[in-house]
Amino acid sequence: MIGFIFIYWIWKAFSNLAITYDKNKWKYFFIGLGSYYGITFLAATLYVIIIAVINGIDALDDQSYYNSGLDFACAVLGGLGCYGIYKFLENKGLEEKELLRKEGIDSIGLAEEN
Repeated sequence: MIGFIFIYWIWKAFSNLAITYDKNKWKYFFIGLGSYYGITFLAATLYVIIIAVINGIDALDDQSYYNSGLDFACAVLGGLGCYGIYKFLENKGLEEKELLRKEGIDSIGLAEEN
């Protein structure tokens, strides 16, 4: 159930960001969703690799290395990664908007030569 809340939160935030900077909202939504699930998957994979290296591959069958805290930690890392991607896209959009505004003001009164 919490996963649906995360999906809604990601959709809302990235869609609003896309609308603010005149971008495709579905593209931004899939970037946000991919970043959340991708980083969550990478965190879980890294944990499994660390357990396999430290305790051997046979330790992966043991259920004592898994608990619900691991799920929560991976979800938090995914959320932080998604937030990082959001801030990156926000800064990129702000820079593009600033560049368009700057080019628009500087080109007033100039005639383009062929």
